[in-house]
Amino acid sequence: MHLGVVHTIRDRAAWDSVVMQESLEFPPGFELLSSVTQDDVSRTICIWDAPSVDALQRMLDELLGAASVNDCFVADPARSINLPAPKTTSASA
Repeated sequence: MHLGVVHTIRDRAAWDSVVMQESLEFPPGFELLSSVTQDDVSRTICIWDAPSVDALQRMLDELLGAASVNDCFVADPARSINLPAPKTTSASA
């Protein structure tokens, strides 16, 4: 299922130490489709294909710690543009 995330970055150094890794890998079932970061690195918007909003929230909170506040939401395909076909199906968390 497609999910969106608005990251409010609280600690740029900690954020960069996680997200700028060349070897950054996510658990099976989690695919980062797109990421856009504000020019002052205070916010990032990401689009994910992931099993559920709760699972993505938990994974990001664990991965990023205090570096950011992660606001995850389910993308509405009827109100979204250019989303690829989802690879995962909705699952309870």
